Amino acid sequence: MSRRDTEDTLINESIHVDDLDPEQELKVTFYPPLYVQRRLWVLNFLRTGSIAQASRRIPRDQKVLDVGCGEGQLLSVLCQPAPWLRPPPPEILPLSPIDSIDSPALGDEVIWLHPTVVHGLDVSSEDLAFALREIAPIATEEPTCNSVFRSSYSTHTVRWDDLQVKVWKGGLQTINEEFVDIECIVSTEVIEHLPPDILPAFAPILLGVYHPHLLLITTPSYTFNARFLAPDAPKSSRQGFPDPTGRTDRIYRHDDHKFEWTVEEFETWCHAAAAEWGYEVTTSAVGKAMEKDPWGRDDHLGGASQAAAFRRLESTSNLERERKGREIASRLGFINDRHELLASYQHAAHPSSMKPKPLSVIGDAIKSRMEQFKVAFIRLEEIWFEHDIAIMCGGWIECLAEAADRSDHLRLNRSDGMRKERSTWTIELIGATQTPTVLWPTEEGMSEDVMAPDDWLPEEETSAEDSDWEEPTGHEGDVSWNEGKEDEGTEGQTSYGDWGFKPSLSPVHWSGAQEAWGSDTKASPEGTDSPTDGWEGDHSEDTS
Repeated sequence: MSRRDTEDTLINESIHVDDLDPEQELKVTFYPPLYVQRRLWVLNFLRTGSIAQASRRIPRDQKVLDVGCGEGQLLSVLCQPAPWLRPPPPEILPLSPIDSIDSPALGDEVIWLHPTVVHGLDVSSEDLAFALREIAPIATEEPTCNSVFRSSYSTHTVRWDDLQVKVWKGGLQTINEEFVDIECIVSTEVIEHLPPDILPAFAPILLGVYHPHLLLITTPSYTFNARFLAPDAPKSSRQGFPDPTGRTDRIYRHDDHKFEWTVEEFETWCHAAAAEWGYEVTTSAVGKAMEKDPWGRDDHLGGASQAAAFRRLESTSNLERERKGREIASRLGFINDRHELLASYQHAAHPSSMKPKPLSVIGDAIKSRMEQFKVAFIRLEEIWFEHDIAIMCGGWIECLAEAADRSDHLRLNRSDGMRKERSTWTIELIGATQTPTVLWPTEEGMSEDVMAPDDWLPEEETSAEDSDWEEPTGHEGDVSWNEGKEDEGTEGQTSYGDWGFKPSLSPVHWSGAQEAWGSDTKASPEGTDSPTDGWEGDHSEDTS
């Protein structure tokens, strides 16, 4: 587990001022863990910021660089395929008049990311070894037929977009020509680790030479550190690490932090950098404590991490940004270094991607599958995960909807009576009766085609509410099985993400996706009794 991702979940206790020892540090709980909250903040911006603002029907390259990628937790999330492609171009499937691009009925409730190139950069060989394992392509097999209800569910999500992933070793002060004019750069909990001779290169290279559409950074908030002590606590009560530069008497959260900015200092640096390099910036806080502060300081102290989103202004020339950035890098003496490319992986899209069958063929396949299931209604997004159906659609769920809408045997219901989001759409088999296939033994023994009990309702068979599966977490749809460790405070919980619906037939098709919690497999330190527990939790001695 990387230094940024180790967050101890502490017991939530009722705190009363009269019961507190003013010289003892307070325990503070973050849930979800602080590193998860930072990752969710990044994913939210990737979905709603410039990387997702290109025309939905005119895809462009979406390139992302994670500076200080560590063990690759964010990289592994970005490598997970979206469940379907972006909407097809008009020459493939023209929109009907009622389906304007702004129609809420057309779009997903989750904005899926479709990166084309993902880069990771770090200085730690140990961390990068884990990153390489996280993002390496996984060999998958075509699903096999097990039963009528699980005839074609895949244990891996089908990939519809090509993706190239590159992992580099080196410092951010080195110019990498592949990063120039990249769409988005992410740098979480990195800037505070930069030595005094490297820090001056941060903005000139990232905002100047590379000039991304979007730069996302987070860093610990020194202002928040007061949350761990009573207002009148003596300075000797603070545990942690003294400012290694000797410029201040501040106590930091990690022994490798070269500084920790107050809210005011962070905002000053951000606005100065934005003005110099032609960006607009918005700052915010991530990581509020679960417990209320006994002295009512929560609003004033803000979050444990500070965050900033830089958006490029087109009023400034990219050539001018790049020229100025290169000049500064040259003066700093970093111009001749080179990054080492450790690996370049190609995640190939399924051969059927963007090659849909005729809508009539897709409609007949839907009808046949519903007859096989013996159901009169099925959710649109549920039939999508019938592997061969999605293959016929070439990865475009819009083709599935249009095929159902045009079929003489099917009816596409675009609302559940209250909501119009596509996750509520259903396909009706015209003239069918709801006689479901049931997979349980009868008096004649096991059968795949038996009559249901008189009181059987389809909703009872297919609803996740009556199963052992957990509710989706709502954490932006990136889900995983969390192979390896489980985060403290989440034992026994499994997240399937906000796909917009609950798994109702078989959960196996969820296993190929990745949640914001990541799939960390490196064991956390055992028996750690660090004075920074509950803060940033940076136990690793590796630096970036």
